[in-house]
Parts: sequence; structure tokens; C-alpha cells
Amino acid sequence: MLGAIAIWSLRPLVEHTSVAPEATVVLASGASIAEVDALRSGVSLLPIVTATRYVSRDAALAQIATRTPADREAIGQLAANPLPDVVVLSFGTGASPEAIESTAAAIRKMARVDAVEVDLGWYRKLWALARIGVTGSLAVAGALLVHAAGWLMVAVAISSPIDARRAQLLWLLGADDRAVRRAPVTASALTSLAAAAIALLSARAGWQWLDRELLSLGRLYGGAVRLMWPPPLWLAGFALAALVAGVVIGSVRARLRLRGLRNVNPW
Repeated sequence: MLGAIAIWSLRPLVEHTSVAPEATVVLASGASIAEVDALRSGVSLLPIVTATRYVSRDAALAQIATRTPADREAIGQLAANPLPDVVVLSFGTGASPEAIESTAAAIRKMARVDAVEVDLGWYRKLWALARIGVTGSLAVAGALLVHAAGWLMVAVAISSPIDARRAQLLWLLGADDRAVRRAPVTASALTSLAAAAIALLSARAGWQWLDRELLSLGRLYGGAVRLMWPPPLWLAGFALAALVAGVVIGSVRARLRLRGLRNVNPW
């Protein structure tokens, strides 16, 4: 539960944090500003490109000159600026290496483009690790869900037993199966609601601790990372889902139990 809330809370931060590589589009010599703007407009229409930034050759050389005195001295001895004009591309989070390669190939065919430089070696490794991590996380989440469902069924079985003598007595008094099932199904629903309440309280306590830890970590890096507690509608939906699960489990269990009693002692 706490893991689901943490993932939901940090989703906006992940969406605004791009880990995809940048590509450098080397422009042909003599490209005019109008041609550069037209190229940027065309590139911006590509699906995975999120931003473009034009860096002129003079601006790039000036940026290098500000690094160290040795760089300034070396640049001062140059007879001409050897750097090209470039457009730096940013890709959206979640863009696959194949999609980036395909986009780079399409840009190479555009007018006034000499080359497209992009390093995908590290990104391929990261992409493969991320896929393994997502698959493993889903497997663990599925196992935990099955485990929680199993414990819920155990709790329902303990809290809502169906006594054979009581069922027989109710049948003798003229009660139908629905009336016999009412008490155990109600107990099952209440047990599920109690389990949901315990899960939410535990998640709230863990959320407060994790939020403090993330806030302290964010201060070390000069940022603010805060968890968001789900809105009341989400919490109500979780409680409603637990209630429905309890009713379904209790109803199925009661039906099977009563069917077994009918087969043993048909009335």
C-alpha cells in the first residue's frame, strides 16, 4: 500500500525529469536563421522530441572560453572558429532507443543538416535495466497482491464461520439460503473494511516517515521532494474495493458451504 502511494506521489516528479539522451544536429555551413527556424519547427513535430535549442558557433566557442584560462588562451590562438552551428534536441521520458535512432535517421534527411550525433550506448543499458526492474516490480507486486488476498480469505474464514447446526435450524424454521448467508457475508464485508482501515493507517504512518526522509534528502541536493497523500475519493475507492472483495469472497464461500451441507443432508 505504501509502495503504491509512493509511486503515485512521485509520478509527477519522474514525468518532469528526463533521462533520455540529447542529440546534437550539426547544421550545414552557411545556414541562415530562417532555415534554422524552419528546421527546428519541423523537428519539433516529431513525436518523441520535446524541446529544441539552437547554439550558434560563436556562442559555443564563448562557452568553452569561460571554462579555464588555458581554454581562453588556446581559443585566442585560433585563426577562425572551427565549431559548427548546432541544434540540441531533448527527447521525452520513456522514448525507446529504437525510436530515438529512427528519429535521428529522419532528421539526417532534412535540409541543411550535415550530421546528427547521439550517444545511445549508456541509454540502451539503462533501458534494459529499467525493463528488468519494471518486470520484477510487477512480479513482486502481483505476489504481494496474491499474498494479501490469501490472508484476506483466511481472515474472512475465521471471522464468518458457517455453523452446520445453525444453518439446519434456520432451514427448519423456513429460512431460505439468502437469509442463512446474510450473517457470514456481513461479517466478511466488515472484516474486509477493517483490513482496509488497518492498511490505510499503516500506510499513513509509513508515508509520514518516508515524507520526512525524502524532505531531508531533498535539502541536501537543494530541492524539495514531497509525497502527496491520495485524495479522499481515491481512499474511498480503495475502501469500496475492499468492501466489494469481502462481499464476493464471503458470498462465494457461503454458497459453497451451504451447497456442501445440502448434499450431505438434503432438506
